[in-house]
Amino acid sequence: MAHQPGTGAPGAAKDADRSISELVSDATGNLSRLVSLELKLAKMEAKADAVKVGKGIAGFAIVAVLAHIFVILLSVTVAFLLYEVFGLPGWASFGIVTLAYLLLAVVFAVYAIVVLRKREGLRRTTLTASRIPGILRGDIRPPKGDVATTDSAETSAPVAR
Repeated sequence: MAHQPGTGAPGAAKDADRSISELVSDATGNLSRLVSLELKLAKMEAKADAVKVGKGIAGFAIVAVLAHIFVILLSVTVAFLLYEVFGLPGWASFGIVTLAYLLLAVVFAVYAIVVLRKREGLRRTTLTASRIPGILRGDIRPPKGDVATTDSAETSAPVAR
């Protein structure tokens, strides 16, 4: 048959003469073409978005390099300020600045350890994933309405194992 899916106008006279199987075939072809075009559009949008993200990352990299240079020069300036204002030896002035950075690094390390110890992992994902077999068997009914549940609802609901 020379007819291509989606080439005829809906409700045209030749559509009235077509069988159900031809119409289903036409609808399937149109759906397949629509999905293909949607995937193509998604790829194009993702590529354009990736380019923008790359440019943004490059901008932040330049900022990071310049900020690093700024911190180095500021450190030298503070060390010379200590040397001039307080009359400290050069080694002591630079040592004080170095120890200040060491103290700052320790504070951020402690903060990072505290934050990492407070993490909960995939608690909610594990709970909901463990319910899937029960839902498929019909033992558990999925919640109606809002998907997000509170902690009290999560702990009181039966879990299929």
